[in-house]
Amino acid sequence: MSEIALLVLNPRFEYIATEAKKLTLIEARRQRCRQARYERYLAVVELHRQGHTQLAIAERIGIGPETIARWLHAPEFPERRIRSDRRPDQALVVQKQERGLQPSLIRPHYSAGRVAALVSMPPQTRSAAQTRHLDAFLRFCPKAHQLRRFVLQFRAMLRWRNANKLCTWIEAATASHFRFLAQFANTLRRDLKAVELSITTPWSNGPIEGQINRLWAIKRQMYGRAGFELLKARALPWDVPHAA
Repeated sequence: MSEIALLVLNPRFEYIATEAKKLTLIEARRQRCRQARYERYLAVVELHRQGHTQLAIAERIGIGPETIARWLHAPEFPERRIRSDRRPDQALVVQKQERGLQPSLIRPHYSAGRVAALVSMPPQTRSAAQTRHLDAFLRFCPKAHQLRRFVLQFRAMLRWRNANKLCTWIEAATASHFRFLAQFANTLRRDLKAVELSITTPWSNGPIEGQINRLWAIKRQMYGRAGFELLKARALPWDVPHAA
Protein backbone atom coordinates (compact mmCIF):
# COMPACT_ATOMS: atom_id res chain seq x y z
CA MET A 1 0.00 0.00 0.00
CA SER A 2 1.39 3.38 -0.97
CA GLU A 3 2.00 6.21 1.45
CA ILE A 4 -0.73 8.29 -0.25
CA ALA A 5 -3.31 5.57 0.38
CA LEU A 6 -2.18 5.22 3.96
CA LEU A 7 -2.45 8.97 4.40
CA VAL A 8 -6.04 8.90 3.12
CA LEU A 9 -6.98 6.05 5.45
CA ASN A 10 -5.06 7.41 8.42
CA PRO A 11 -4.40 11.17 8.58
CA ARG A 12 -1.84 10.56 11.33
CA PHE A 13 0.32 8.48 8.99
CA GLU A 14 2.35 11.49 7.91
CA TYR A 15 3.16 12.25 11.54
CA ILE A 16 3.92 8.60 12.30
CA ALA A 17 6.20 8.31 9.26
CA THR A 18 8.01 11.50 10.24
CA GLU A 19 8.53 10.23 13.78
CA ALA A 20 9.72 6.85 12.46
CA LYS A 21 12.49 8.57 10.53
CA LYS A 22 13.77 10.07 13.79
CA LEU A 23 14.18 6.73 15.56
CA THR A 24 17.56 5.94 17.00
CA LEU A 25 19.30 2.64 16.26
CA ILE A 26 18.17 1.17 19.58
CA GLU A 27 14.57 2.30 19.08
CA ALA A 28 14.52 0.97 15.50
CA ARG A 29 15.87 -2.40 16.63
CA ARG A 30 13.33 -2.49 19.44
CA GLN A 31 10.57 -1.76 16.95
CA ARG A 32 11.73 -4.54 14.61
CA CYS A 33 11.83 -7.02 17.49
CA ARG A 34 8.33 -6.02 18.57
CA GLN A 35 7.01 -6.46 15.03
CA ALA A 36 8.54 -9.95 14.76
CA ARG A 37 7.14 -10.87 18.16
CA TYR A 38 3.70 -9.54 17.20
CA GLU A 39 3.70 -11.63 14.00
CA ARG A 40 4.50 -14.75 16.04
CA TYR A 41 1.69 -13.85 18.42
CA LEU A 42 -0.78 -13.61 15.51
CA ALA A 43 0.42 -16.97 14.20
CA VAL A 44 -0.09 -18.56 17.62
CA VAL A 45 -3.62 -17.18 17.91
CA GLU A 46 -4.48 -18.37 14.39
CA LEU A 47 -3.16 -21.89 15.01
CA HIS A 48 -5.09 -22.07 18.27
CA ARG A 49 -8.23 -20.97 16.42
CA GLN A 50 -7.66 -23.82 13.95
CA GLY A 51 -7.70 -26.31 16.84
CA HIS A 52 -4.02 -27.06 17.34
CA THR A 53 -2.84 -27.92 20.85
CA GLN A 54 -0.43 -25.71 22.76
CA LEU A 55 2.38 -28.28 22.49
CA ALA A 56 1.86 -28.56 18.74
CA ILE A 57 1.89 -24.78 18.38
CA ALA A 58 5.05 -24.52 20.47
CA GLU A 59 6.81 -27.14 18.34
CA ARG A 60 5.69 -25.50 15.10
CA ILE A 61 6.47 -21.88 16.03
CA GLY A 62 9.60 -22.65 18.03
CA ILE A 63 8.49 -21.03 21.29
CA GLY A 64 8.23 -22.56 24.74
CA PRO A 65 4.85 -23.99 25.82
CA GLU A 66 4.78 -21.61 28.80
CA THR A 67 4.98 -18.63 26.45
CA ILE A 68 2.23 -20.10 24.25
CA ALA A 69 -0.04 -20.55 27.26
CA ARG A 70 0.67 -17.02 28.50
CA TRP A 71 -0.09 -15.53 25.08
CA LEU A 72 -3.32 -17.45 24.66
CA HIS A 73 -4.59 -16.46 28.10
CA ALA A 74 -3.67 -12.81 27.63
CA PRO A 75 -6.61 -10.49 26.74
CA GLU A 76 -4.45 -8.78 24.10
CA PHE A 77 -0.94 -8.76 22.72
CA PRO A 78 1.38 -8.77 25.78
CA GLU A 79 3.87 -5.97 25.41
CA ARG A 80 7.32 -6.47 26.84
CA ARG A 81 8.31 -4.31 29.75
CA ILE A 82 11.07 -1.95 28.71
CA ARG A 83 13.67 -1.32 31.33
CA SER A 84 14.04 2.24 32.51
CA ASP A 85 16.38 4.30 30.38
CA ARG A 86 19.48 4.88 32.47
CA ARG A 87 21.25 7.08 29.98
CA PRO A 88 22.27 10.43 31.44
CA ASP A 89 20.18 13.46 30.74
CA GLN A 90 21.37 15.23 27.61
CA ALA A 91 21.47 18.62 29.32
CA LEU A 92 23.69 17.16 32.05
CA VAL A 93 26.02 15.68 29.43
CA VAL A 94 26.30 19.02 27.63
CA GLN A 95 26.98 20.78 30.91
CA LYS A 96 29.77 18.37 31.81
CA GLN A 97 31.21 18.60 28.29
CA GLU A 98 31.44 22.37 28.73
CA ARG A 99 33.48 21.77 31.88
CA GLY A 100 35.95 19.68 29.88
CA LEU A 101 34.81 16.19 30.92
CA GLN A 102 34.72 13.36 28.41
CA PRO A 103 31.23 11.85 27.92
CA SER A 104 32.69 8.33 28.04
CA LEU A 105 34.09 9.07 31.50
CA ILE A 106 30.75 10.27 32.89
CA ARG A 107 29.11 7.47 34.89
CA PRO A 108 25.33 7.96 34.69
CA HIS A 109 24.48 5.28 37.24
CA TYR A 110 25.92 2.60 39.48
CA SER A 111 24.68 -0.96 39.62
CA ALA A 112 23.64 -2.65 42.85
CA GLY A 113 26.97 -4.48 42.98
CA ARG A 114 28.94 -1.26 42.65
CA VAL A 115 26.88 0.42 45.36
CA ALA A 116 27.54 -2.54 47.66
CA ALA A 117 31.26 -2.23 46.92
CA LEU A 118 31.20 1.49 47.69
CA VAL A 119 29.42 0.86 50.99
CA SER A 120 32.14 -1.56 52.06
CA MET A 121 35.09 0.56 50.89
CA PRO A 122 37.08 2.55 53.49
CA PRO A 123 37.01 6.33 52.93
CA GLN A 124 40.72 6.54 52.09
CA THR A 125 40.41 4.12 49.19
CA ARG A 126 37.53 5.88 47.39
CA SER A 127 37.94 8.41 44.63
CA ALA A 128 36.24 11.79 44.70
CA ALA A 129 33.56 10.66 42.24
CA GLN A 130 32.87 7.52 44.25
CA THR A 131 32.61 9.56 47.45
CA ARG A 132 30.12 11.92 45.86
CA HIS A 133 28.00 9.06 44.60
CA LEU A 134 28.09 7.29 47.97
CA ASP A 135 27.08 10.48 49.77
CA ALA A 136 24.17 10.91 47.37
CA PHE A 137 23.12 7.31 47.92
CA LEU A 138 23.28 7.69 51.71
CA ARG A 139 21.14 10.82 51.52
CA PHE A 140 18.65 8.90 49.38
CA CYS A 141 18.71 5.86 51.70
CA PRO A 142 19.58 6.91 55.29
CA LYS A 143 19.17 3.35 56.58
CA ALA A 144 22.30 2.45 54.64
CA HIS A 145 24.35 4.31 57.28
CA GLN A 146 23.64 1.52 59.78
CA LEU A 147 24.37 -1.17 57.19
CA ARG A 148 27.67 0.53 56.35
CA ARG A 149 28.69 0.52 60.02
CA PHE A 150 28.06 -3.24 60.19
CA VAL A 151 30.09 -3.82 57.04
CA LEU A 152 33.04 -1.70 58.16
CA GLN A 153 33.07 -3.30 61.61
CA PHE A 154 33.23 -6.78 60.12
CA ARG A 155 35.87 -5.62 57.65
CA ALA A 156 37.96 -4.25 60.53
CA MET A 157 37.81 -7.61 62.32
CA LEU A 158 39.12 -9.34 59.21
CA ARG A 159 41.73 -6.67 58.53
CA TRP A 160 43.22 -6.64 62.03
CA ARG A 161 42.57 -10.34 62.80
CA ASN A 162 40.65 -9.54 65.96
CA ALA A 163 37.67 -11.75 66.81
CA ASN A 164 37.01 -10.34 70.30
CA LYS A 165 33.93 -8.46 69.14
CA LEU A 166 32.65 -11.15 66.80
CA CYS A 167 29.91 -12.40 69.15
CA THR A 168 28.76 -8.85 69.83
CA TRP A 169 28.67 -8.15 66.12
CA ILE A 170 26.65 -11.31 65.44
CA GLU A 171 24.10 -10.41 68.11
CA ALA A 172 23.71 -6.87 66.77
CA ALA A 173 23.47 -8.07 63.16
CA THR A 174 20.85 -10.68 64.08
CA ALA A 175 18.76 -8.04 65.84
CA SER A 176 19.04 -5.58 62.93
CA HIS A 177 16.26 -4.96 60.42
CA PHE A 178 18.38 -6.22 57.54
CA ARG A 179 17.12 -9.71 56.80
CA PHE A 180 20.06 -10.75 54.61
CA LEU A 181 22.53 -9.51 57.25
CA ALA A 182 20.73 -11.44 60.00
CA GLN A 183 20.83 -14.57 57.84
CA PHE A 184 24.58 -14.12 57.34
CA ALA A 185 25.09 -13.68 61.09
CA ASN A 186 23.10 -16.84 61.86
CA THR A 187 25.28 -18.73 59.38
CA LEU A 188 28.40 -17.55 61.21
CA ARG A 189 26.89 -18.63 64.53
CA ARG A 190 26.55 -22.23 63.35
CA ASP A 191 30.32 -22.76 63.36
CA LEU A 192 31.55 -19.92 65.53
CA LYS A 193 34.86 -21.55 66.47
CA ALA A 194 35.85 -22.07 62.86
CA VAL A 195 34.95 -18.47 62.03
CA GLU A 196 37.09 -17.19 64.91
CA LEU A 197 40.03 -19.31 63.72
CA SER A 198 39.60 -18.07 60.16
CA ILE A 199 39.82 -14.48 61.42
CA THR A 200 42.70 -14.86 63.88
CA THR A 201 44.96 -17.35 62.10
CA PRO A 202 46.97 -16.66 58.92
CA TRP A 203 46.12 -19.98 57.30
CA SER A 204 43.47 -20.51 54.66
CA ASN A 205 41.81 -23.50 53.04
CA GLY A 206 41.84 -21.71 49.68
CA PRO A 207 44.51 -24.00 48.12
CA ILE A 208 42.55 -27.08 49.22
CA GLU A 209 39.33 -25.72 47.72
CA GLY A 210 41.22 -24.92 44.53
CA GLN A 211 42.48 -28.49 44.22
CA ILE A 212 38.98 -29.83 44.90
CA ASN A 213 37.54 -27.63 42.15
CA ARG A 214 40.29 -28.77 39.79
CA LEU A 215 39.52 -32.41 40.58
CA TRP A 216 35.82 -31.91 39.97
CA ALA A 217 36.52 -30.16 36.67
CA ILE A 218 38.65 -33.10 35.52
CA LYS A 219 35.94 -35.57 36.54
CA ARG A 220 33.32 -33.62 34.58
CA GLN A 221 35.55 -33.64 31.50
CA MET A 222 35.98 -37.43 31.61
CA TYR A 223 32.51 -38.31 32.89
CA GLY A 224 31.57 -41.88 31.97
CA ARG A 225 34.69 -42.47 29.88
CA ALA A 226 37.32 -43.91 32.23
CA GLY A 227 37.93 -45.05 35.75
CA PHE A 228 40.12 -44.19 38.67
CA GLU A 229 43.43 -44.94 36.94
CA LEU A 230 42.95 -42.27 34.29
CA LEU A 231 41.72 -39.82 36.93
CA LYS A 232 44.83 -40.55 38.98
CA ALA A 233 47.04 -40.05 35.92
CA ARG A 234 45.46 -36.69 35.14
CA ALA A 235 45.25 -35.40 38.71
CA LEU A 236 48.65 -36.37 40.09
CA PRO A 237 51.91 -34.90 38.76
CA TRP A 238 54.02 -37.09 36.55
CA ASP A 239 57.26 -38.50 37.85
CA VAL A 240 59.53 -37.48 34.96
CA PRO A 241 63.00 -38.97 35.24
CA HIS A 242 65.87 -36.53 34.99
CA ALA A 243 67.98 -36.75 31.88
CA ALA A 244 71.38 -38.30 32.35
